[in-house]
Amino acid sequence: MKLINILFFVSFLFATNYFTKSKLCEASESTPIAVRDSSGKILRTGTNYYVQPISPDEAWGFELASINNHHKPCPLGIVQEDYYPGTPLLFSSANSKKGIIRLSTDLNIDYNLSYTVCTKSNDAIWTVGSYDRRAQSYFLILGGVKGNPGHETIRNWFKIEEFGDNYKITYCPSVCKDCKIMCKDVGIIEYNGQKRLGLSDFPVEVKFEKDA
Repeated sequence: MKLINILFFVSFLFATNYFTKSKLCEASESTPIAVRDSSGKILRTGTNYYVQPISPDEAWGFELASINNHHKPCPLGIVQEDYYPGTPLLFSSANSKKGIIRLSTDLNIDYNLSYTVCTKSNDAIWTVGSYDRRAQSYFLILGGVKGNPGHETIRNWFKIEEFGDNYKITYCPSVCKDCKIMCKDVGIIEYNGQKRLGLSDFPVEVKFEKDA
């Protein structure tokens, strides 16, 4: 009788342990991992961060510059600047209730400028520009609008993914279930003497530095 009770108790402990582990695994799979800055703190919406490439050369940050092929001021694209930390950015999630920035979640990337040019709104949101036939590339430009996830804003949503020991930014929005999406990484494309950000098969590895 004692042997039966012992076996029952062991079976109960095993079943309880298995159930607990299963629930923990389900919870970890359902909640994406939080993105962290260079000091190990969690990235949050409403906070300014420098996005800085990890590169063997002295590449420090991303800045706005005209990428018009005819020397006109617009559109403004995002370019890599050497020896300069760039302009800080804000991240906002498609789920406005979430204050933590997590991997694989749809994000607007906002330069948070007090004034904007070359845009139709007061926002300075990253968006994927029209196809540049000369460069045979899609460059990132200012011109998106904040929020309103769906078909009309499909070009304005980006994600952060793990890459190497740091991160990469990708374009693979999930805010529109019936849209045809060309998923690509955000990489550096050298064109017309500039290092422009655009959609690429070769991602740029980045880190996030909180603005002081």
